[in-house]
Amino acid sequence: MIKGIEFDVKSLKDFEYNWNCTKYYTSIIDTVEARRFLINILENWEKVNNDTKTIWLDLIERAGFYPYYIDKIDSVENYNQSLQSSVRSAYYKSENLDGVYFHDQQKKIERALSFKKSVAVSAPTSFGKSLLIEEFVARKQYDNILIIQPTLALIDETRKNMSRYSDYYNIIINTKQRATDRNIFILTAERVLEYESIPKIDFFIVDEFYKVSNLRNDDRVDALNISIMKIMDYKPQSLFLTPCVNSLSDRFIERYDVEFFKTDYSLVNTNIIEVRRNNKPLTGNKKKNELFKLLEGVKEPTIVYVKSPNEAYKLANEYIDYLGDSGCVNSDLPIFEWMDENISEKWKLKKLMKYGVGAHNGALPRHIVSSEIEMFNKGILSIMFATVSLIEGVNTVAKNIIIYSNNKGKKSLDFFDFANIKGRAGRMGKYYSGNVYLFDEEMEPKDFSIDVPFIDQNHISDEILFSIPDEYVKDKDRKKHLVSDIPENLKIIIKNNLISVEGQKKLYNYIKRNIAYLSYLKWDGIPTFEELYQTLHLAYKYLENNDKNKFAKSQAITSLDIINKPLKEVIVKREGFLRKKNLNKNTKENFHEKAIKEVLEFVRKDASFKIPKLLSVVDSIQRYVFESNGSSEYGDYSIFTSLLENDKISEHFRFLIDFGVPSTAVKKLEIYLKNNTITHKNDIEIVLWLKQNIQIFRTILLEYEYDLLTRALDFS
Repeated sequence: MIKGIEFDVKSLKDFEYNWNCTKYYTSIIDTVEARRFLINILENWEKVNNDTKTIWLDLIERAGFYPYYIDKIDSVENYNQSLQSSVRSAYYKSENLDGVYFHDQQKKIERALSFKKSVAVSAPTSFGKSLLIEEFVARKQYDNILIIQPTLALIDETRKNMSRYSDYYNIIINTKQRATDRNIFILTAERVLEYESIPKIDFFIVDEFYKVSNLRNDDRVDALNISIMKIMDYKPQSLFLTPCVNSLSDRFIERYDVEFFKTDYSLVNTNIIEVRRNNKPLTGNKKKNELFKLLEGVKEPTIVYVKSPNEAYKLANEYIDYLGDSGCVNSDLPIFEWMDENISEKWKLKKLMKYGVGAHNGALPRHIVSSEIEMFNKGILSIMFATVSLIEGVNTVAKNIIIYSNNKGKKSLDFFDFANIKGRAGRMGKYYSGNVYLFDEEMEPKDFSIDVPFIDQNHISDEILFSIPDEYVKDKDRKKHLVSDIPENLKIIIKNNLISVEGQKKLYNYIKRNIAYLSYLKWDGIPTFEELYQTLHLAYKYLENNDKNKFAKSQAITSLDIINKPLKEVIVKREGFLRKKNLNKNTKENFHEKAIKEVLEFVRKDASFKIPKLLSVVDSIQRYVFESNGSSEYGDYSIFTSLLENDKISEHFRFLIDFGVPSTAVKKLEIYLKNNTITHKNDIEIVLWLKQNIQIFRTILLEYEYDLLTRALDFS
């Protein structure tokens, strides 16, 4: 037996080399080694000796690579598919998705799901897990399907994939969209809990299921645990998807009768390339210069992983300075007009895009993030500097991943992070292989097991414990202490608020003790600065352990600015404040760019989520206290929080933001409809009217806004 045949592209025309390879790999066809070699053959198919292609095709089929097998049949002259092969191919062909063939391991999972089993799948990123979701949606055998995605970007991507079934299913991605008889809910865990009267779910899918684990230190772990616990009460058939993990909570598997399916099967190779000098990792400017030289030489789409958004932006700008004037490839893109009108003509992100470079940042407006990804996938942007938020939150068509940093923020990457980032190189159906360039040492494999806190109850948070039914609680004394001294009706409020239980208890006791002095809590509509500042101070003090008056005042000022002024004006005001603050300091800091960064971060993190959440908690507790004391006067913060959270977009049109339409465009739509006294009851009617009257907005909207609106409607 010939051992360890190395792949040699120069020998592919040689019959004897091919013959020896096929003999060797026939004997180990079910191994990772054989699959890697076959993918190398497929990637270099045109260079393979023609007389051996029929043998290679037989091996490709034996490996279960049916998507590749079917694709290559027509390229081989005089290849006659046997009856047995035709029967096997038909077995792997989807009956619901045109032209789609499952690979061997996908088919095993498809069979398990077809027999109504619930399955947890641990597989590489390039496995093709999303195809399994689409297969069972296409069957139209469930009334209500729920897909939990961790990010809004993945929700939008999933919505677009599911839009082809909108003739049968009502697709819901927003808590204000109404359910009909048959629905596909595509929601974050938080939105699952916020959605009122969600119907009985028949098929339940959780993507990126590993985020349920306490070991990942994800700040949304509570919401995901509680939402899964809630939905599993319906006893739906379930599919839990995760990149490579070694095991899953035994108690979870047992309680919900889940079949755990673990595989390393992949149709994409990963090539590891260590970037070294004298066999040692580079540091400082040498490391940076080597990165820039590498980027200048690569031809395919490339993501550079870095530790933080600041580093991504800094390196991206230094790279285009390194390129000089010759690097400009996009002199004019529709998005530039939107940036000039709504952010700044001098925004550095615009210059980056001119050079075909993106810098992914979770604080950017959602539509810009989506546009960056789309431009990257289309080749308009060829390089993306990104943090783990892009790696975990979006699917891309990157050929190359450069791991420039071994940190995630201030913490070191662990092997699970490393494997997840590495797995983004290459994409099934686009590239046979992906390249991973390492600037640090490759990590040693380590096992990772998914614990499920609401089941295992090890190191469980108060918030999850509070939501677990008493009969399932292990530490009954802790639960008893946690709920003690809380009135029954308030328990429901605290549970639904899903934020620090102890903090809510302290806030409740403070309001109850000082009720006579808290008239400033009784505001509604748009608050005064004093009302908002005082309310936010209470919220941050008790719910976030932040007792700084100055911070609460700053948050109140910026919140009211966001409500009352265009974004561009808020940025100008912030820049003026920064210049004044640093008037007597010798600094070269770019205050204009810093102002843009700080305002956009505030809008995305504070205005769109944190502050509305805190205010809604204070709102619910102050209302309870005032009503319990017989007062008919209390605050109502819902109008303000809705305006702040949704960039002043009214409830009926909020779903368009989730469809990827800029809020600037949605506001123009609202104004037009209002001025022309056109009213609609719900999102379905609005979408129908917009589709029928889209041409009206060609002159009203910017080209970029119009493009995103039409694209959103195409997927509706």
